[in-house]
Parts: sequence; structure tokens; C-alpha cells
Amino acid sequence: MGYAFVVLIIFIQGDNQMPAALSIDLRKRIMAAYNGGKPVKEIAEQFYVGQDSIYKLIRHVKETGSINPKPLNNGRKPKVNTSHLEAIKQKLIAQPNITLAKLIAELNLPVGQSALSKIIRHKLNIPLRRYRRF
Repeated sequence: MGYAFVVLIIFIQGDNQMPAALSIDLRKRIMAAYNGGKPVKEIAEQFYVGQDSIYKLIRHVKETGSINPKPLNNGRKPKVNTSHLEAIKQKLIAQPNITLAKLIAELNLPVGQSALSKIIRHKLNIPLRRYRRF
């Protein structure tokens, strides 16, 4: 019963981040050992990595031909791109009193009114309509 309590505390206080990618040097050494005919289990014990990590590295090298890690795809991609931003800015200059709903409808934007309001204020640095001066 005490053991479960200790494990629970470690789990709650533990770091919830993913482990870092293997270094290039470690990847080279692992692949050298694998290409030298060493079994994956021994390589895993020698370099203190999981066997699955080695199998994934082997598959990655076979698919890409490179030992470099895959690029990170952090976060969500923005729905509003630079061409949208430019169109929004031009529309606001041409029609400063346009509502957010009309702006979304006319430009066929893939966001809601609150998101568009934040885009206008923070990405385009244009203040709210009642203070807008171009």
C-alpha cells in the first residue's frame, strides 16, 4: 500500500514532457553498432535507450537515409495566412466601419469574430474600431 502511494506521488510530481531526441552522436554510435551486427537488445543496454527507440531510428534511417531527427511540428498551424492578413488590412483601410461579421463573410475567412478581433488587434496592430485612425 505504501508503494502505490510513492508511485502515485512520483507520477503526479513527475515531468510530463516528452524526452528529448537522441543526439546525433548517439544516433551515429547506435547505427554503427547495428551495422556492425550487434543485436538490438545489446545496443539498448549499452547506450541506455529503449529497444523501440532503436527500431524507430533504424526505420527512420531506412526511410530518409539520414540520421538527423525529424523536425518538430509544434503547435497548431494558423488558419489565417499572410495573404488573409493583407486582405483584412486592405479591407479595413477601404472600409474602416465594416463589422467583423461582414469582414468574415466578404473575405471568406476561416475564423470566428473573436479570433478575427484578436488578429486585428495583435497581428495587424490596429486598435479597436472606435479608436481606429489610419
